[in-house]
Amino acid sequence: MPPASLSFDSLLGSLSSAIDEMGDPRQPSNATSYSVRDAVLGAFSAFFMQSESFLEYQRQLNSRSGRDNAQSLFGLAQIPSVEQIRNILDQLAAQAARQ
Repeated sequence: MPPASLSFDSLLGSLSSAIDEMGDPRQPSNATSYSVRDAVLGAFSAFFMQSESFLEYQRQLNSRSGRDNAQSLFGLAQIPSVEQIRNILDQLAAQAARQ
């Protein structure tokens, strides 16, 4: 059996499928600014790009030029802060990310 091909798009597709199955443990609220999808993809993007300041750089890039890599490469609708990502991800069960 030949080895499976792993591309960025297939990796992102697998992650996207896992996110769809996770659900949102938070109560609906007007204060809910960021989706679980943006939090998970934001965390993934920082690890993938191997930069602890990746998300902050994307925010600055967006404010200067109206575009950023987090949106175009990873599909984030909004870029949450590290603290916001942590608050959202802490509520998710680790088993939800398994496939």
